[in-house]
Amino acid sequence: MLAAFSLLLWLAWRFWVFSVCPRLYRNQLEYLPYWIPFLGHAIPFLRNTNDLFARAKKEFGHRLCTLRIAGEDIVLVTTAAQISVIDKDRRTYAFEPFVDLMYDEVAKVSRERKLILWRTPAEGYVSIFPNPKQLSCAHTGIALLHKQFSQPDALRSFMVNSLALVNQTLQWDSFYETSMLRSTSDVKVVSLDSLCRDVIMDAQVASFFGTRLLELEPNLRSILKEWDFESWRVSYKLPWVLTKRATRFRDRLVDVLTHYYSLPAAQRSGSVAFVNEVYDDYKHAGLSDRDTAGIVFTILWGLNSNVTVIAYWMLAHLAGNLTVVDQIREEIAPIMQEIDTHPDIDGASLFEITKNPLLTQCPIFNSTFHETLRYTGTGSSFRKTTRDTTIEGRRIPQGTIVAIPQRVQMMSEEAFGPDPASFDYYRFQRDKSLLRKVEFRGFGGGTTLCSGRIAGRHQVLAFAAILLWRYDLEIIGPDQEVLGVRGKPFPRLDEAKPSLGPGRTREGDDLILKVTQRKL
Repeated sequence: MLAAFSLLLWLAWRFWVFSVCPRLYRNQLEYLPYWIPFLGHAIPFLRNTNDLFARAKKEFGHRLCTLRIAGEDIVLVTTAAQISVIDKDRRTYAFEPFVDLMYDEVAKVSRERKLILWRTPAEGYVSIFPNPKQLSCAHTGIALLHKQFSQPDALRSFMVNSLALVNQTLQWDSFYETSMLRSTSDVKVVSLDSLCRDVIMDAQVASFFGTRLLELEPNLRSILKEWDFESWRVSYKLPWVLTKRATRFRDRLVDVLTHYYSLPAAQRSGSVAFVNEVYDDYKHAGLSDRDTAGIVFTILWGLNSNVTVIAYWMLAHLAGNLTVVDQIREEIAPIMQEIDTHPDIDGASLFEITKNPLLTQCPIFNSTFHETLRYTGTGSSFRKTTRDTTIEGRRIPQGTIVAIPQRVQMMSEEAFGPDPASFDYYRFQRDKSLLRKVEFRGFGGGTTLCSGRIAGRHQVLAFAAILLWRYDLEIIGPDQEVLGVRGKPFPRLDEAKPSLGPGRTREGDDLILKVTQRKL
């Protein structure tokens, strides 16, 4: 009897919430149906966020859809008009609560000192830098990072050193041992994942922090890679027992950065201006070295993670299409031939030779880059409402999470044509207006527009150009062996785990390449 009553009560609840309420209260949020009250969509959200978002989009179309995650609402905005509202009204749809969450869960800033980060000049914060906009301590740090990647001289300083290191480590006799699975005098068998990680991470870390950080932790690349793979557990605030491995990697890197900042500036030379500027400002405001190191760790993570992953997927798709590779080689030939005439070329010359031609005069190359961003995007942008508001007649209460699911946008037929699920090297060459579409969020958007997007694109294109120009890359399949190394199937995109932007490969997947020198 009790079971029958419970079933009737549950059916009544389902009928009321998902059938009656949407018709009676047309200004209230409408929910994607779920089976268990309070818990809602929590299990599918944790299991595969992008699959849940895609299902919501399929059922609701252009209408606002709300998910229920363990008692909390998440409103999905999935059309260009809805996204424009979010991006334009930064005060109502605030990103700061998620910066605060990053300070809590990833950076592990102490509770007492976190209050300092959000103090404004009116509340006692005094920056060591001019502060005409009266920014808080946290916003000053963000502004310093933006300055590093937007001011020409500061950006140039970083790219000059980084490009020189990429060029050096892609010489035939300079490949990292950790990238190579086997080698002879004229053949190398490499892991594409390790190659991208080793070359790009080392170049970026050494150029951003100076060489001292890598000297303090020679295994920084592999630790950061492991953290990146496990980090979603921390971001989703899973129970401690499920995050132990992730936090071990995070804590090691924060300890290294704390040690780094404990050294006199003269003993950690070679960094970009931001590294010391943010430390000095935070220290003046009252943050400890440990708290600053935690925040800078999130920048170290973002600096390396996305660029490495984009380079990996771009080269993975190119390695299997020699027609496009040949077309790209034609585009980059004038650039690379000029570089080849200077065997001992320095970073400053590399920067000047590659900057404008690579970014503006290689349409197929850049189209492939942007298609990689589109095709592999699995991240999401989140905001929280600071007041009651409405979108398309639906009332959204203060404190509600609003999500812009990147993959839903990137797979939109309306925005990108009838075949968004296929990788099209020429998509952005045929229609350059795609880059201006609100749905294209390869670098985020609004308050989360990536300040390092120009540096990141330059880095990826330069790395790929040098590799494709100097070497022939041959995919070793699962039924093939070269030098005793068996290949692997083409890597699968892991859409289930959340990411900072481009999705990672599924665990254990990689692309094994036979690398030989081209006859130029």
